[in-house]
Amino acid sequence: MDFYSNISATSSPVASSIYPTIFEVLSSEEIDELLTPSVRYIVANIVARKPNKYTLAINNWFDEWFLLAGRLILESHSLSKWDGTFIEKFYGLKRFNGANSVLLRTLQRNQGVDLPMRLRKQQRLAVLFQKVFVPYLVTKLDQAHSKLLARAFVSARDSVEDFNVRLLRRMQSAFIKFYPLLKKLMFLANLAIKLYFLSGKTGSTSLIDFILNIQYTRLSKFDYQRNELSETTNMHASNLSRRKNINNPALLFLLKMWGSKVGSVLKSSASQIFPAFIFLLRVFQWWTSEDISGGLQRSLDNIDEEVPPPPIPFEKNEDGKCRICGGAIQNPAAIGTGYVFCYPCIMQYLPQHEGKCPVTGSRLLGCAYDSNSGIWSITGIRKLLI
Repeated sequence: MDFYSNISATSSPVASSIYPTIFEVLSSEEIDELLTPSVRYIVANIVARKPNKYTLAINNWFDEWFLLAGRLILESHSLSKWDGTFIEKFYGLKRFNGANSVLLRTLQRNQGVDLPMRLRKQQRLAVLFQKVFVPYLVTKLDQAHSKLLARAFVSARDSVEDFNVRLLRRMQSAFIKFYPLLKKLMFLANLAIKLYFLSGKTGSTSLIDFILNIQYTRLSKFDYQRNELSETTNMHASNLSRRKNINNPALLFLLKMWGSKVGSVLKSSASQIFPAFIFLLRVFQWWTSEDISGGLQRSLDNIDEEVPPPPIPFEKNEDGKCRICGGAIQNPAAIGTGYVFCYPCIMQYLPQHEGKCPVTGSRLLGCAYDSNSGIWSITGIRKLLI
């Protein structure tokens, strides 16, 4: 899935033919940042539906098995094969060694020429550090910073502390204070490199890439030809080694089919798996969020369906008289059974009759006996404005 923007990357027409647009780079970085939380979202949903010790362990160790180990294997393979990360390959991007200025000028003058400008081992390790170890370390440091910051607000310092405790507290205070500043400085440094990228004088988009002369370009036909030739060579060598140990004609036929038609179909299908996965993942997130929000809204809409409406004042007092004093209701007050009485009458009646309704004899919910004072506490009586 090669992605090309119609907007020029830089003001230099020569550089724009070599370097990708800033929109291509930013789009690949955005998808790369969405990959980890998207997979975490799926794992969390699976764990929520089937919680057991295995799924909980997978969820609790997500950063270790996916963010560190899984991404390390994935990006190492992609960098060794395509000189780009897993996401960058699907955007038609790769990185190259821009330290040799002579080869870089040759590439600028002769477009479409395959030059030996592949990444060195140290540069691949630097890219792995940026894409695998830095996100993992930032995740762990963010968690530690949140815990220490919350603890600093509530913890009380002892007047007597030994040297080790004081040193540890000072280190924690320095980490709380300077870690957010360090993140801001790194963000500003990478932003400055991206702005410099727009000038067309470099193909680097981060500080580490700029220092180590790691630059972006687009994948060319030579990259695909080189990888196809390498895969074909390795496949033939593997098939030959297997055929020497296989004497069954049926197995040889299946092995031949696997190396020809079936293998090509699988490879072409695999090239579409990742874009389809991203699309289906976004649809799944949308559907889940819509289902949750819709269910909550339906619950809120139906929350009062089974609750009876409050009684209309004087509905059970058809003659408009108080059932306690027998006179016209003065300063009306309603109780839970729906009857209305004079407020002084009901407040005097309930403590004397164990909080029971004067008409139905049922105990009211707002009436309780206080064993300490030996009297009935009366709540839940509502005065009415007539």
